[in-house]
Amino acid sequence: MTDRLAKNLLLLQLLALLAGTQMPGAWRAAALTELGLGGGISSWAHFVLFGGMAALAYARPLAWPLVRVVLVALGLALLTEGLQFFAQDRHPRWLDVDIDMAGAAAGLLVVTLARMARALRARLKFVLKSAPYDASD
Repeated sequence: MTDRLAKNLLLLQLLALLAGTQMPGAWRAAALTELGLGGGISSWAHFVLFGGMAALAYARPLAWPLVRVVLVALGLALLTEGLQFFAQDRHPRWLDVDIDMAGAAAGLLVVTLARMARALRARLKFVLKSAPYDASD
């Protein structure tokens, strides 16, 4: 993935998050009903978006430092909840900030596990190449 593509994907996820956050409550309910989705889908959407954004920012090619990813995710979670004061029939909740941060943590965990697996695979490949092979054993 190129740096430009990663930045564009991050921007696309951010725009989807902000558009969903500012959608009036009645529009959101109508859209969810029309799609046949329950009310809890909004929390899942936030979890997935924050996970995707955190993973994208933490992984290569962007490779933001961990502290930066966490602080940006927290700031964005607080911003999206704060913006709900201005959206019709929407109410900010601390629980939503927790859901957003849990999604970011999940995204960071996925990238960390992928890095660990890649390092382990490289180490095993090195060990297997350097070990002498004796057919008589």
